[in-house]
Amino acid sequence: MFANLRTSGRTAPRRIAAQRGQGQIWLVWGLIGAAVVLAALVGVGVYMGVKRQQDNRRELAALRATGNELIEQQRRFANGETADPLSGSAPEAGETVPARDNTELLRGFNALLRDIASRTQQRQQQVAAEVATLQLDRLLAPERLTSAAGRRASREATRRYMQLIDRSAAIGEQARGELRQRAQILVSRLPQRDTLVAQMENSSAERSALEKRMVRNQREAAELSLQVVELIERARTRVQLQDGGLAFARQQDLDAYNRLIERIQATEQEQQRLKRLNAELLAKAQARFAAHGP
Repeated sequence: MFANLRTSGRTAPRRIAAQRGQGQIWLVWGLIGAAVVLAALVGVGVYMGVKRQQDNRRELAALRATGNELIEQQRRFANGETADPLSGSAPEAGETVPARDNTELLRGFNALLRDIASRTQQRQQQVAAEVATLQLDRLLAPERLTSAAGRRASREATRRYMQLIDRSAAIGEQARGELRQRAQILVSRLPQRDTLVAQMENSSAERSALEKRMVRNQREAAELSLQVVELIERARTRVQLQDGGLAFARQQDLDAYNRLIERIQATEQEQQRLKRLNAELLAKAQARFAAHGP
């Protein structure tokens, strides 16, 4: 009954699409655009006079160091690695007040960026730790799909994973919103405030768009994986474990399964493409810092 209907060597992937290695989640950082804003401002000449004052040079160097640390954190997160906390002691959360000059602006922006980044990293690390417990690399393993208990576990893990994707996205959006609000207060009394705000928005727009595409792609991969589980649930006795893969008794089930697997593989290819784009953006951001060193 099952002998002639098999997956032609295409077994269910042992990793959920787009989650290689340890089944990591793409964490929505929400702060990289802000980290490069000063480099952008130097580039357009807003701070042409900053480098001439030693106090400002020190503050700009400190802000650049923070930006580079944030970029490195995002790079490690994107590779599924644990990122170290920002160096130095965490700043005390305090009320943001309008800056009176460039020195206070640089110092204040660095302080609020480190404050928000420290709290955001802690929350995102908690998300990543919970994702690690879901064993995403086992969601579509054939031996799990052919077991009622295994399907139930995969279904619950996939649904929880989608909740964590949404939580990570919400954390990133909250960080971005808080940064925008506090930065607007910080620059509110400076003559170049409109240019500063516009540059920050422009610097974060591309990152925000990329993060949203990443989130959509992860959700699509998870939803397709859930459809695979439900397909096998409906087929039940028409699917068996055979030679480490799935054997189908009905061609219709096999075709539906293969279509889902192809779509999952497409999301994985898209995720890899987006990760390459992310790496390019991070490299570009660091290059901008290097180009405008003190």
